[in-house]
Amino acid sequence: MFDIVVPAEGSRVRYDQVFGKRQRNPTMAPDKPDDEEILSFQSYAKYIAMVVRNAMEDFHCKHLSDEQMKELNPIIRNAVYTAIYGFMTSSRSEKSKRYVDHVFQMIPPYWEDPELLVSFDE
Repeated sequence: MFDIVVPAEGSRVRYDQVFGKRQRNPTMAPDKPDDEEILSFQSYAKYIAMVVRNAMEDFHCKHLSDEQMKELNPIIRNAVYTAIYGFMTSSRSEKSKRYVDHVFQMIPPYWEDPELLVSFDE
């Protein structure tokens, strides 16, 4: 679905490394997704947020009350939805492109590469 970009160690990922140079095509879809796309993005965000929530369960038990977790869950869900929405519409929306590019620039070079959760192999 997406090309994977592996930056040189210690460097940051830039939007154009992931998406290439952006050129506006007059036949391109409108800047905003339709209702079906939005529902798809929202479902995908809920799925990812549930994986994050399940991965945090031990941390939650040790360090967070149920009230704190109740407050944290929608923050995670909305952040994931925003990331998906921005990423998936960045090729047709200048606003989304700017947002995604900004976030990519914020990723620190010392972050480890993501790994599959142990629960995935169970």
